[in-house]
Amino acid sequence: MKEPGTATKVDGNAVTVLIGMSEGCASCNSHDGCGIAGREIQAEAAAGENIAVGDAVVLDVPDSANAAGALWLLVVPVGLFFAGYLGVGAAWPSSSEGVQALAGLACLAAGLLFAATVARRGRMSRRPLATLVAKS
Repeated sequence: MKEPGTATKVDGNAVTVLIGMSEGCASCNSHDGCGIAGREIQAEAAAGENIAVGDAVVLDVPDSANAAGALWLLVVPVGLFFAGYLGVGAAWPSSSEGVQALAGLACLAAGLLFAATVARRGRMSRRPLATLVAKS
């Protein structure tokens, strides 16, 4: 995913980028409720880039980061919900469905907490790369 923006703050290798509207925004089904246009995002300057405040840049977020985020924030917690729900049912066959559901919800909450921790400390915590837009 590539997002155009403008550098608003530069501190060494860290760059704050104000995301702008791009050509594809008009044809996007979500352009009226877009959550990224107009936001400031922290990024890292790509190797060899000398970015200054006011420069037009492009943020590059790898597609693999989106897939990894979906895995950690959706698949893992939902899988843990079913594991908790079915696990309590298998361990205590006489337990009610309400107890199984509460165990599933507790596992879901633990999965979300775990996913948030992984996202902040793991490879998903990496910032997108900012590269200068070629001046014509």
